[in-house]
Amino acid sequence: MTDRELHIIEEQAQLFWALLVFVCTCGGTYLLAGTFIFRSWNFFNLDQLGAIVLFLISFWGIYKITEPRYRFTIYAKKGTLIIEIMKGSLDIDTVHIPIDEIVELKFSPHRRRKENEASYDYSTSFHLMYRTVNSNNFKKVIDVESGSITLKVKDIAKLMRYIHERNPDITVPESQQYFL
Repeated sequence: MTDRELHIIEEQAQLFWALLVFVCTCGGTYLLAGTFIFRSWNFFNLDQLGAIVLFLISFWGIYKITEPRYRFTIYAKKGTLIIEIMKGSLDIDTVHIPIDEIVELKFSPHRRRKENEASYDYSTSFHLMYRTVNSNNFKKVIDVESGSITLKVKDIAKLMRYIHERNPDITVPESQQYFL
């Protein structure tokens, strides 16, 4: 029997690449302005080569902006949490975690937060961690190139609730009870 599915999609805030595409496209266009109408026209001059480089950087930025995002489909089947990981339409991995073996969940930063540091709505450094009966170490529930994916904090909280609903005996730190 399959429970309802939980779908989580990676968030992307591509401000750096968007700004780079804009600046390089404008710069390349500026360098090409008037290049082809002068009588002393050369096939390759410094302005044209600079414009080509700027346009190549722009095209690379467009590629980075339109790159497929990670999608996670999470569901429980016969006491097992199944996480299907896809990037675009490409199936990357399927993770199976026995729900009954999970004894503790916690929402944890990848690196220690500084004192008075705000927690953000989107984060590349927060993960949902779990510990099983047989282990004292915490593992990431979603363990995919953690430095390159960004999940909403509320999506991580949804995942925490989803797992806790299926096994209410799971311990959650008191400071994180509000996620449930």
